[in-house]
This record gives sequence, structure tokens and C-alpha cells, in this order.
Amino acid sequence: MEQPKEQVSGFYGPYPRPEPSGVAGRSWQVLRGCIIVLAGWSFCAVAFTLASAFALVTFRIGSAAYFHHVAGVCARLLLALHGVRVELINPELFTGRRARVVFMNHSSQLDLFIMSTVLPPYGTTLAKKQVYYIPFFNFIFFAFAIPTIDRSNLKKAIATLKNVGALVKKRQATVCIAPEGTRARDGKLGPFKKGPFHLAAALDVPVVIAVIKGGRECLPMGRLVSKPGVVRVEMVVEIPGERFTTENIDEMRDEVRAIYLRELGISDD
Repeated sequence: MEQPKEQVSGFYGPYPRPEPSGVAGRSWQVLRGCIIVLAGWSFCAVAFTLASAFALVTFRIGSAAYFHHVAGVCARLLLALHGVRVELINPELFTGRRARVVFMNHSSQLDLFIMSTVLPPYGTTLAKKQVYYIPFFNFIFFAFAIPTIDRSNLKKAIATLKNVGALVKKRQATVCIAPEGTRARDGKLGPFKKGPFHLAAALDVPVVIAVIKGGRECLPMGRLVSKPGVVRVEMVVEIPGERFTTENIDEMRDEVRAIYLRELGISDD
């Protein structure tokens, strides 16, 4: 007999439980948020410092091979503090060590952690350089030599993408990147940058479309207090690498964007 489904509403899939009502309910929510923030930063301080120290004292030998384990464990524990559970849909498109690019939507402060829970071997993310201004996160990014991109400097951004491409080929690695670049504050799909599509064209490796559903409802941009819930990461389709060329960047960008609009059930108005 089929189990009853969890509460589902809206465009982004399963919503978390409703917010508490009344003074007592709101007070508990604020207190819970403060506890989560304090516990989360304390955990990051300890876990990230220890993991970074180990990677550095071993001269980063083999760090790419075990980074997905470190990222996965840390991300799962942090999400557990928020009461967030991640489900991976169609995992066969995202398992095993192979050269691939993964596109992901970006509308929640939890997206980096959400994707980290499902990283395959030799998997990593491409983040913006501002991550080095975040305490403890800068430790882990530096120690494991995780690539970051400076979107304000075109030459540096192009150089970073070339380096990432070389690593993907050399290590048979998976790199996750958000075509939107910046988190959307209003829940809509932000403009897609061309950089990820140039990377896909240069690499000629499969591109997997990953759709995160439910992340924004748990912790949208600009909100301090999270809400417990289920986030689903669905691997929708794998697009052959040969379809991405330098001549059809705009065309592929529009095609990929249309997939996200359809899967999220939102319009581009």
C-alpha cells in the first residue's frame, strides 16, 4: 500500500512544516534559530579547522579523493541541525567517478550544503571568491584547493574556468556550478551567466541538470531562521557534451533555462 505523501504545495516541491503561531510559537522559533546559528558556527569552527589542518599537514596528498566524504559528513550534520533532510532523485545520473559538469539552481542559503550531501567521488563545487570572506569556510576552501571564481574580473574568471576544466579532465571529476551565479531573492530563476556554458563547450563532457526543490522554503536568501523540511535534488537529464559548442552558447543557455522553468513550474515573466 502506498504511503501517504508529505505535504506538498507551491512550485518548489515539498514545503516544510508551517511556522508556529502566537507569541510562544514565534519566541520558540527565534530561540531555535539562535541555537542553530550558534551550534552551526561552532561545528564549522571545529570540523572545518580539523579537516583543513589534516589536509595541509599531509600536503593535500589525496585530498581530492576524500573531499566528498568530508563535505558530505559536514553538510549532513549541519542540515540535521536545521531539520532539513535531502532526497536524491535519479541517482544513477550522479553516481560514480567520471568527468561531468552539473548545473544546479540557486535560491537558498543551504544550496552549497545540499549539493555537498550528494557529491560523488572527486566531486566539488565552483563558488565565488567571496567565500574567502566567510570564517572557517575559507579554511576548507584553501586547504582543499577548491576553485573559486572572480566574476568581477573577466580575465581571472576565464583563467579559473580553464583550470577547472583541466582538473575535471585530469581527475575524472565532477564539478557543480550554478548558471545563475547569485542566489535569487524573490524565488524566481535568475539570469543565466555564459561562463558555465563556455566551460561545458570546452570540456566536451556530459552535463547533468540538477534541480533543487524545497531549499528556498527551508532557508531563503536574507532569512536567518530556517524551517525544517525535505529538500529533493532531482537529476533531471544528462545532456551529451558534444551538444555544447562555442557557436551555440546562447541557444544552449535558453534550452537549459527552459528545463529549469518547466521543472520548477515557474514562468520567466
